Amino acid sequence: MPLTPFHLASVWPLWLKGKRKLHFVCISLGSAIPDIEVLLLSPFTGEREYARGLMHSYLGAFTIDVMITLVVAYLLVPPLGRWLRSRKGEDWHIFAGVDIARPPRDLGWAVVSALIGTVSHVTLDVFTHVYNPILFPYYTNQNINLLIFGDTIWTQLVFYVPLGIIMFYMLFKYWAKK
Repeated sequence: MPLTPFHLASVWPLWLKGKRKLHFVCISLGSAIPDIEVLLLSPFTGEREYARGLMHSYLGAFTIDVMITLVVAYLLVPPLGRWLRSRKGEDWHIFAGVDIARPPRDLGWAVVSALIGTVSHVTLDVFTHVYNPILFPYYTNQNINLLIFGDTIWTQLVFYVPLGIIMFYMLFKYWAKK
């Protein structure tokens, strides 16, 4: 959870390969949206690692996570993009030559993009966190994880250092580039 933005690095290369069909905001938000649950639940659980439920499961990835992503992509991003564009007037909304402030044109590809993001998030967390309720509501008391070193700190370093490098490389290479 502390490095939620690094989930973007797992989906942006996929978006670049399929940018004619996949939607940037849907795939990006989808890769980060499950961690909203951690922000909401951690005050009640007392720790962030176990503040995971439906949104960090495959059931949540295919349902609530996709719905939240689509609502934000269709209803919040376009007006926010227009408002910022009228204030700034710069090319902040261009990523790899695509205006990312536009709403998705095709609902089917928006759903596919959101699914790629949400499923990648849930799957990546299996390798980087001790507690993963991927089969929620079943087996929520079992620790389903594939930690390489059995220690979250070393395992997260193995994943997040390369993901961080990829993310920052892509930001500097593609942001505001027409």
